[in-house]
Amino acid sequence: MNTPKRLILSIAGLCLGCVPDLGVPSSLIQSPRVLAVRSEPAEATPGETVRLMLYAADPAGPVVAATVDWAWCSAPKPPVESNVISERCLSDLATPLPSHELSIITQVPSDACALFGPELPPQGPGEPALRPRDPDRTGGYYQPVRARLLGLTTIGGVRIRCGLVGAAPAIAARFRSEYVPNRNPEATVLGISVDNVVVTPGSIPARRELTLHLHLLPQTVERFLLFDSVQQSLQSTPETLRVSWLSAQGQFRISTTTASDESQVQNHWIAPDNAGPVLLWTVLRDDRGGVSVLSHVLQVEDQ
Repeated sequence: MNTPKRLILSIAGLCLGCVPDLGVPSSLIQSPRVLAVRSEPAEATPGETVRLMLYAADPAGPVVAATVDWAWCSAPKPPVESNVISERCLSDLATPLPSHELSIITQVPSDACALFGPELPPQGPGEPALRPRDPDRTGGYYQPVRARLLGLTTIGGVRIRCGLVGAAPAIAARFRSEYVPNRNPEATVLGISVDNVVVTPGSIPARRELTLHLHLLPQTVERFLLFDSVQQSLQSTPETLRVSWLSAQGQFRISTTTASDESQVQNHWIAPDNAGPVLLWTVLRDDRGGVSVLSHVLQVEDQ
C-alpha cells in the first residue's frame, strides 16, 4: 500500500472513533431570538395591504416592546449570487418603512412580481441582465422584508400572487378562477402526556420525558392548485406542516417536527430539573409561507 492510501485510511479510522460536537440545539433560547415574521393575509397581490408581525423572545420570555427597523427589499437577486436574497438587501438597497412597532400595517410593493416574481425585472444602466425568478416547489414567489431589532437582522417573506407563466390560456384561466390564496395555519392547544397518561400544564413532573401534542384547527392543512408545466395540468396538492419547538429550559428530542396527520404535530421534551414556570414556543409553518406562533406556559413541579 502506498503512502497516500495509508494516510487516507488512517484518517478515516480516526474519524470513525470520533463523536461530533453538535453544539447548542437550535431549540434552546439562550439570547434574544427572532422566532418568525408573519404576514396577514399570508398571500397577497402587489399593492395589497398586509399586517406584518415580528415575534421575538429571550430567555426571560417574549419581547413585547422593541424598536424595529422594517424595510422592503428592493434589489432582485442576480443569477451569480447563491443566497436566497440579494446581498444588497442586507446593506443599502431596501425601502425603509415608517413604522417601528412589532406589528405594522403596510402595502406590498407594486413591483413585487417584477423584482421577485415571474415578470422580467428592470435592468439599470451598466447592470448585468437579470431573469425572472423561479417559483418554489409550491409554485410561489415571495417579496422579502427585512427587520432589525436588538442588534439582530432577519428576513421574512410575503408570498405574492403573480401570473401563471408557461400555461395554456385555458389552464391559466382555470388557475385564476380556482386558486385559493394561502391562509396562515393555526394551532389550538398543547396536549401533554407522560407514559400515555395526560397531565395538565400546571403540573409537569421535573426531569421526566413528556410527549407533546400540538393540536391543529380543522382544515389547517389546505389543498392548493399546483401547475405542472410539462404535463400542462393543475394538481390539487396538500400542504406540509412543520413545527419548530423552542424554550430556554428543558430539552426537545427534535428541534423541528413534521405533521404526521391533519390533527396534530408531536414531539418529546425532557422537563428541567428545577421546579418553576417554563415557557415553550411553537412556530407552526406551512410550505407556502404561512406561519403562526404560540407560547405555552408550563409549571414544573418536584415529584
